[in-house]
Amino acid sequence: MSRIVLTTDHVHDHSNDGRRRVALPMAYEEKQEGAIVGLAAQLYDVVLDECQPCREQLLSLLKEDAATTGMLVYGVCLYTSETYGALPDILLEGSEPTDAPFHPTASFRIAAHAYDTAEAAFDVTAAVCEACATLTPQERLDAATTALELLVELPEFGVDFLYQ
Repeated sequence: MSRIVLTTDHVHDHSNDGRRRVALPMAYEEKQEGAIVGLAAQLYDVVLDECQPCREQLLSLLKEDAATTGMLVYGVCLYTSETYGALPDILLEGSEPTDAPFHPTASFRIAAHAYDTAEAAFDVTAAVCEACATLTPQERLDAATTALELLVELPEFGVDFLYQ
């Protein structure tokens, strides 16, 4: 069962034009976890378009939904892990210098830690979604904001992004 995510007077869809440089979780994965199908992809497209009104609307939906936040964070952790060979310590323990351009939020670290420790487990996605369920809506918003920043900036700047 899918839900309507957002209806606006304009569309954000980069599924076929090459602007999406990261593959997000598939619809069947989102359905399995109870997430709002397509919300993470729609939010990614909105961020690519730098459309602040739509971004705010989508994030207000996302922060209330632990499963969808979990799917977004899971997808970003998977992509980052594949880029670096594992999740970098900088995402897990906050070892970045104070003048670094990227500072993961504490709530993102909680979800990333769930990804990292469940990596050998059967269902990593569920572990991340469960971690997001323990967060408050504001903490989920913070985790999602960090995830989106990684999702957009990492392909743009490459592996040096976290270590600038």
